[in-house]
Amino acid sequence: MSLEDRLNKILEQKNKSSKDSTEDQSVSIYTSRKALRNSKDEIIQEYEQMAQKKASKEIQSLQSSGALPENLSKRQEKKTRREERSKTKGLNWFDMKAPEMTEELKNNLTILQYRRALDPKRFYKAPDLKTLPKFFQTGKVIESPAEFYSSRVPIKQRKATLVDELLADAEFRKYNKKKYEEIQKVNMKKRRSATKRSKHLKKKKR
Repeated sequence: MSLEDRLNKILEQKNKSSKDSTEDQSVSIYTSRKALRNSKDEIIQEYEQMAQKKASKEIQSLQSSGALPENLSKRQEKKTRREERSKTKGLNWFDMKAPEMTEELKNNLTILQYRRALDPKRFYKAPDLKTLPKFFQTGKVIESPAEFYSSRVPIKQRKATLVDELLADAEFRKYNKKKYEEIQKVNMKKRRSATKRSKHLKKKKR
């Protein structure tokens, strides 16, 4: 065998080995992609199964407690789940529940909504909701020891509700009276102008 034949044979072997390696790489890439797809599908299936199990457990607990009758249809199950979800604000708000709306709470919320009109020296942002909120929580502000003499409300001056505090505040009552008188003056002017116009129209008709 000549030198040229030997070189050609070596080159052929190299080409064959390179082709085999590329084929092996493509096969490995294909198998890895397939494995990823399979794992993704498995994760989705597991998540769906977990959600179904959770929903079925909730329904079973409701049925065992007597809140739900047994053998419900799918539509009724969806309806009951929707009703259960509507009782709270959701997971983003740590399942905040709607409190019982009493007259005191209602009055406090209305005062907070119209607080811009209460104090002329303070600027308050307009409320986000035009109606009263369904989900909310109330708390108590605890002053720091440094504010004991500066901005602390004494215990004798503290009231049970915001309405009582406003009624006990002398400055607020003074400002409220002043505003009420201004509104009454404007209303009186409007009434006078309306009566004058009506009299003028009656005279014209005669």
